[in-house]
Amino acid sequence: MLTSIPELLAGIVFVSVLAFLAVRLGAIDLAGALSGAVISIVAFVAGSIPWLVIIVVFFIVSSLFTRYRYEFKRKLGSAQEKGGRRSWPNTIANGGIAAAASIAEIFTHSNIFAIAFLTSVAAALSDTLATEIGLLSNSRPRLITNLKNYVDPGTSGGVTGLGEIVALSSSSGLALLGIGIMVVQTTRLHLASSAFVAVVAGAMIGTTFDSFLGSTYQALYKCTVCGAITENSRHHDRPAELIKGTRILNNNSVNLVGILLGAVCSVLIYAVIVPGTF
Repeated sequence: MLTSIPELLAGIVFVSVLAFLAVRLGAIDLAGALSGAVISIVAFVAGSIPWLVIIVVFFIVSSLFTRYRYEFKRKLGSAQEKGGRRSWPNTIANGGIAAAASIAEIFTHSNIFAIAFLTSVAAALSDTLATEIGLLSNSRPRLITNLKNYVDPGTSGGVTGLGEIVALSSSSGLALLGIGIMVVQTTRLHLASSAFVAVVAGAMIGTTFDSFLGSTYQALYKCTVCGAITENSRHHDRPAELIKGTRILNNNSVNLVGILLGAVCSVLIYAVIVPGTF
């Protein structure tokens, strides 16, 4: 946790510069940048430089892979909207749980919330990269609720072997980084390894549940103008017809729920591995 006003001011300046550059580079829109800046500053107050590093790594890596082979993804009809530029709903969906864990850490100084924070960012990263890189897989996605069924690339709930490997690799990598730079405050090997297991397991649970919700309850619409199937509630500037799922569960809310579940599961897993945690 921060201990001085100069450190806080330095963090605010750094985050502001990063947000400005992200907007100029087209990685995020202004509202998304402001939301991300608030989340980043709250994380910085909670855990100083290590927590901010985790947020920055997530943003840079996810932005790079969102842009990677963007035109190919666009032709598939599965690219991020606005040229890959993130907006505030996407920022809140991916960073809202991290912000909540940061606020809880500020008031409790508990490693439990450090684990929840690290898991939430790991889950957001693994889900993002599994989608962005999974779209490039040479094999057709299978529906997570029925792996015998093939679906088109970009279909919510579709999974590929490449995507699953990327999800596990990215969550493991971020967990190692977070533990290595002391996001979770421990120098004991068994506690650090327990935290690693809890974070990776929680992130994968969250990512998998995200895919499950995507294939079952996430809203799917049909355009009343062109007949296209879309996840957007409006198409051709007109309300689209709901043909599947629940309106409240769009892609962003599904992401938020998946990340929340992953963070909660990681805390419970850590508590089982390390008795007396609570």
